Amino acid sequence: MLASLSLTLASCVSPISWSQYGDSLDALSTDAWKADIAALENELLANHPKLKTDLAAADAVRKAAQTAMGSIDGTPGATDRRDAAIAGISEICAAVGDGHTRINASPEAQYPIALRFFPTSGEYASAEFELRVYAVMLPDAGAEAPAYGTALGKKVESIGGFSVPDALDKLAPALSVESGLDAPGLERLKAEALRAESLNALMNPMLMRGLGLANSDGLKLVAESTPFTVPEMTREMASGREWSYAIDSSAPTAVFRQNSGVDIWHTVLAGNPDTLYVAFRSCPSNPGTAFDDVLREIEANPAISRLIVDMRSNSGGDSRPGSAFARKLGATALAKRRGGVILVIGPYTFSSALMNTADMLKACGAAGDPDSGNAMLAGEPMIEPIDHYGEIYRFSLANSKLVVGRSKKFWKYSATSGIRPASGFLRPSEGLMRAPTFEEYRRGEDPILELALSVQSVL
Repeated sequence: MLASLSLTLASCVSPISWSQYGDSLDALSTDAWKADIAALENELLANHPKLKTDLAAADAVRKAAQTAMGSIDGTPGATDRRDAAIAGISEICAAVGDGHTRINASPEAQYPIALRFFPTSGEYASAEFELRVYAVMLPDAGAEAPAYGTALGKKVESIGGFSVPDALDKLAPALSVESGLDAPGLERLKAEALRAESLNALMNPMLMRGLGLANSDGLKLVAESTPFTVPEMTREMASGREWSYAIDSSAPTAVFRQNSGVDIWHTVLAGNPDTLYVAFRSCPSNPGTAFDDVLREIEANPAISRLIVDMRSNSGGDSRPGSAFARKLGATALAKRRGGVILVIGPYTFSSALMNTADMLKACGAAGDPDSGNAMLAGEPMIEPIDHYGEIYRFSLANSKLVVGRSKKFWKYSATSGIRPASGFLRPSEGLMRAPTFEEYRRGEDPILELALSVQSVL
């Protein structure tokens, strides 16, 4: 399973679980869908804390609901009505301007292809971005390879007949990102947020059809002048199959891709006996002894002078264990050295993981300016502000049974942590902003980790 393709965006445990939706939605009438849309609108306007004070956002939700109902009226059949409803509900949630509020369910079918944006150069702050086919699902052993399999690694030039920028513009209204990204000067960060959110959306057949970016034949791509049609695949069809990544077969397995499926693990890096690497991939309510084991390793191994905590794929969960770890980390010698702790972050470092990043910055002496303490940030900027809506409340729409999650609390985490980035968003320290280009990814390289290792820890 692609670790970054199934994000659970939540700050705490919710009584209703993330769910799935599929062809059963075909049976819903126009009136049934309209009733669900009206119920969603009412729930958000009555109970989302942002919409009680942000009148512009509340008006945007009302307009999105009206548009969704109109799009359902104009559909010729049940499947078109379903797809229009999925797109409309996504746009209503996105209109809130809160990255957490969204459909908390995945489609039972998906396109067995993953598209991801890469910077075109190592100069990340000024680089252009290109969309590449970075993974495809392989057929069963012995089965004929699908034609789209030859697209692996290729640069995508169009989606559904639209150029990549135009397709992203059509997708944008259905992507839940923070309204704070609309502030002047954050245009590049807003674009990064939309690119990051497109990862899952581009795999969703119902959403893509509802937005006019795909049809019943599949997802139509042109990659390096070659057209490809990618049909959707049900979960039953996908069962037991594996993903093939656009990584050379001879390439080493980057450290951050090792131990797939393990939430928290650590190792002393080969060739760098002074560095303890911690993969912190999610924020479980019960991490077991994982954090205590890290602290014991630091205490027991005097050769360790640097701790790298990799949170770039951590989309949240329960912030409390990570906060407790941060407080204990603050008592170590590493926390008292500039560069003794390096936190690797990115656009998928979200929700509770964002909070835990701030906790560790504070524990390492930062106050106000995130870079004022001993810990340093490396990687890509976060796309969620430090003060944000979160703590998910999930509810089910009566007719479709679609599960939607909305925020129920405003976290003013700048006050809690004392960390106050100038833009409101955490970003890497000077000289430590980086993402792999496609060629680096293909070769199995991790330039972000190499950049972190170049930092000298000093007292």
